[in-house]
Amino acid sequence: MPNPTRFLFIFGAGALLAFSAWWYWSPEPSPWAVDPDEVALPSPGWRPAVHLHDVVRSLPADDDRAGLSAFTAAAGPSFAQAYVEDILAIGPADDPATAAGLRTFASHPSIAGSLTAADTTSGDPDRLRAAEQIIEDAFRRLHAHFPDIDPPQLIWMHSGFNHAVYPTDSTLAVGLEWFLGPDHPIVSSLSPSAFPSYLRDRMDPERMAAEAVRGWLVVYFSKTLYQPETCADALLFWGKVLFLVDQILPTLPNPIWFDWSSEEWAWAQANERAVWLEMSQQDVLFDANAVAFSRWFTEGPFTRAAAIPQESPDRLGAYLGWRIVSDYAEQNVSMSLPELLRFDDSGQILSAYRK
Repeated sequence: MPNPTRFLFIFGAGALLAFSAWWYWSPEPSPWAVDPDEVALPSPGWRPAVHLHDVVRSLPADDDRAGLSAFTAAAGPSFAQAYVEDILAIGPADDPATAAGLRTFASHPSIAGSLTAADTTSGDPDRLRAAEQIIEDAFRRLHAHFPDIDPPQLIWMHSGFNHAVYPTDSTLAVGLEWFLGPDHPIVSSLSPSAFPSYLRDRMDPERMAAEAVRGWLVVYFSKTLYQPETCADALLFWGKVLFLVDQILPTLPNPIWFDWSSEEWAWAQANERAVWLEMSQQDVLFDANAVAFSRWFTEGPFTRAAAIPQESPDRLGAYLGWRIVSDYAEQNVSMSLPELLRFDDSGQILSAYRK
């Protein structure tokens, strides 16, 4: 059983100074660095983003069949079905009446307001172009390391506050309403029970590209890598995926792609050893109770595991996994990223961690 008295909260002025030094320090280029401009994508190459939120609110009111056809053509048959049947749950993808449901959705006062708000925040054309460029560059880097992975079709959408990111193998849909800005009146009006403060704080349009890329990678690689029989398995899955995120989003500060504030990142760095002392105990690291060990990886206001205090950020298990895999990778730079992701000797990876 973890000893609560062993966990020391050491974050203070010294940690702030260390974080400031880290923030402005330019690290050496990664051995896996890729210039996205030199990556040739297979035909048809990178396809410009689909602005589905604009398509939905401009459907013709006098011809449901034509409206549904226009919507399906813009979204693509597969995502069109996912959008109306799964994301919004408003009707069958092949029923013309669903077009009327889409118009009703877009004209609902709560949705129409957030669509208008997105035009000047997360949906601002300049902001969307910048985010799309970051996402495109990330997938070009990914394709350089994983030639069998073709970039997905990027789709900007309004999900009805159901999904910030909705990834499939061939599409990456982003709910613009999730990135209006934490201080936006619409975000402030959301139900605290459904959208607690930590979640609203993360509705920052600057996080949009990073959250989209990370979400797609987690879903894509979970199909082959996520077999969490123990806490250590989950630790290394998250570590590998986040290390990959780090490699293909090299221009973004770590707190951004991790979805933390700079203060949360500094806390994790300052308390890393103490957190590891809690997690590295045999009955914790090799716990096979998924309900128990998932607390290390679950989104929330803080990490609800062991003796970790409420001042902590959430998902400290994922952070430790990234640190551990990063140390192993730095000691094995001859490995390709696909080799690193496939490598499953957890003992070797864990032993490389510079605690």
